[in-house]
Amino acid sequence: MSRYKLKTNIKKRLLIVIGCFSIIIGIVFGYRIIILEKLEQELKSFPKDEEIDDNYRENISSIDNADDNHVEDDPDNIDVLAIGNSDMYSAFNPLQLWHEHGITSFVAAGPMQNMKLSYCMLKKILTVQKPKLIIIETANFFEKREEIDRQGYKYTAMKYSYSLFKKTDEWQNIKKESYLNDKSLRNRIENQKGYYFNQKVESNSKDFSYMKMTKKREQFPAITQMYLPKIMSLIKEYDISVLFVCFPTATTGSYARHNMVSDYAKENGIPFLDFNVDQYGTGFDWHTDSRDGGNHLNYSGALKMTKYLGEYLSQNYNFVDKRDNSLFHEWNDAYQKLMKRVK
Repeated sequence: MSRYKLKTNIKKRLLIVIGCFSIIIGIVFGYRIIILEKLEQELKSFPKDEEIDDNYRENISSIDNADDNHVEDDPDNIDVLAIGNSDMYSAFNPLQLWHEHGITSFVAAGPMQNMKLSYCMLKKILTVQKPKLIIIETANFFEKREEIDRQGYKYTAMKYSYSLFKKTDEWQNIKKESYLNDKSLRNRIENQKGYYFNQKVESNSKDFSYMKMTKKREQFPAITQMYLPKIMSLIKEYDISVLFVCFPTATTGSYARHNMVSDYAKENGIPFLDFNVDQYGTGFDWHTDSRDGGNHLNYSGALKMTKYLGEYLSQNYNFVDKRDNSLFHEWNDAYQKLMKRVK
């Protein structure tokens, strides 16, 4: 074979090899692009950790369409949902509210709860509940920390409100969770409707000196600026009334915070009760009504806060007194059990 023909054959073979490689590389890259595009679409559709599945509207449809009279007679439905942090679950007693006014309520609150967790709680609870009023404790408006379980926000939100889901399909999964082994938590969430009972007395000798008058405003942290509008949007979507409350707290209360919340409340037409600037005739006393020197209220303090709130709710909202409804006997039983613990 001549030298020329040999070179020509080699060139042809090289071109064939290069062509084959080009085709293979094209197929591989094309397949990779298809896979990546599909993966990207799946990632976009996958719910983020801080969000509850946006399909929750399908779950809530049966509640949205429920007959109001049926809801009124449903012992598993609550009239009032209270959301906040430890200030809330230390100061508001749903069983006392029931005993004095026949209003059903629940405290969905965790320690150092921020507005992101409050949003997750509210969004999830609204898939199974139809409250007429939501009370929001405003101390958690200023919480920047993320005191949540390692499993994330959805898990922590369920942990502090799980008893509201006992008669739903989700209970099959909830009853396997490890937090149900915590007897103290179960007693608070199940038996006391989210309220933390404590009769210890450790006074705050400085009284309300922490509430120094000022015209300053403490701005909401970024997490509140993001999630408070989301909470208000949910509340508006389900046509629920809302009430802001700030219970006495010497560790986080301030006039700058009061001013900021008061401005927001006025701008949005929301009633705001701040027991740090006005005790509303409750007889609250820092020498007898705190369990830890001014950070949280004890049973005596909660008794006064809940009594006033009950009267306020009865005067300003249209709740049905269900104390004589035999379907709600469990609420009477729960109240009597709590009274046995009161010294």
